[in-house]
Amino acid sequence: MAAGNASAQQLQSVSVRADNDAFNFWQAPYRRPDEEYTSGVRGSLVFFGAAPWERWLHRAAASCGESDTPCATHTYSIGQDIYTGKLVPGDTVRLPGTRPNAGWLYVQESSRIAKPDRLDETSITIGITGPGALGKAMQNAFHSIAPAFNRPDNWTVQLPFEPGIILAYDRTQRMFVAGAGEQFSGDVEPHAGVSLGNILTEARTGVRVRGGFRLQHPWQAVTESSTPEISFFADATIHGVARNEFLAGTLFHPSAHVQERPFVPEYQMGFSVRWKRLTASYSLDQTQSEYVTRPNGHAWSRLGVDWRFER
Repeated sequence: MAAGNASAQQLQSVSVRADNDAFNFWQAPYRRPDEEYTSGVRGSLVFFGAAPWERWLHRAAASCGESDTPCATHTYSIGQDIYTGKLVPGDTVRLPGTRPNAGWLYVQESSRIAKPDRLDETSITIGITGPGALGKAMQNAFHSIAPAFNRPDNWTVQLPFEPGIILAYDRTQRMFVAGAGEQFSGDVEPHAGVSLGNILTEARTGVRVRGGFRLQHPWQAVTESSTPEISFFADATIHGVARNEFLAGTLFHPSAHVQERPFVPEYQMGFSVRWKRLTASYSLDQTQSEYVTRPNGHAWSRLGVDWRFER
């Protein structure tokens, strides 16, 4: 049992990702929006096996890498998200009806149970909003690097301090696999999930389509190869939102807020390159209008790097 527990805690991979509308490289730097969901950073450590306090739920799941079905991994993450409203061009005055600024500093534990055709993931996220989330400090630090391309900061209206929690469950199916084992292949992955908490309560469903050269399985153990894998994906998701604290304001006392839209479409497309144990990815995200006083959506981009350790 001791040997099994030690194996289950072995590090599988480490990853870092950054979300920012400054990564909209198809736009001139001075035209990149710097508003709405304007920044997100996240670092994660993935371990083999179920989390120690969840093993009683997953007795039939081996540590991924030891068995094909079903197998378990768990992830510890720390991150920060920043949301900002729209300003009058060339000024620091906020436009009427724009969302309040907000920072969200959090830690998360998630567990994944993988089968060849299905992935189930549960997670718990705990964090804080308000000045302690360091949204203003982080944005000021990065804006000072290139002030010529950044608007003036205005954090006079931001969400106050509030502790938050999100419980989430997501399921992804792998269907319609074409060209498995061949140089060029693809698959279709419908997915659905639900989140519950004072920070976010919503249901979501969508579908992802992947294709590429030497495409690996999306969540099972990969085979190390000297030939790079190049993959492309597109995703469409509809969010049914009951509550989003970054729009609705803090739950336990009044704060600045806007009126949420109940249904929000989101579209993504991107690519990744995997060589041996290193994976680098870039994706574009288009979120449609999230609240009634914003007439249009918002585009942002993601850069990610993942390094997988040997088993």
